[in-house]
Amino acid sequence: MKGRADLVFELDNVEEVYQALAPEAKEQIHRSVICLDKCPEGIRLKIESEDLVSLRAALNTWIRLIKIAWEMVKA
Repeated sequence: MKGRADLVFELDNVEEVYQALAPEAKEQIHRSVICLDKCPEGIRLKIESEDLVSLRAALNTWIRLIKIAWEMVKA
């Protein structure tokens, strides 16, 4: 069963957070495809995975990365 998630993070300092995360988005994650884009609302994260286990792992990783980048930029 394939999994897909499409999330939008409404953040201050969108450009700074995006620039911090862009290099990470270019790296391949095992069994998942990551797409990170800026949008009018903030940052959009799209994840497509081969299965639900890899989707959950990718979501955990990317939510953590976005939280850390946001905390570093706002400090």
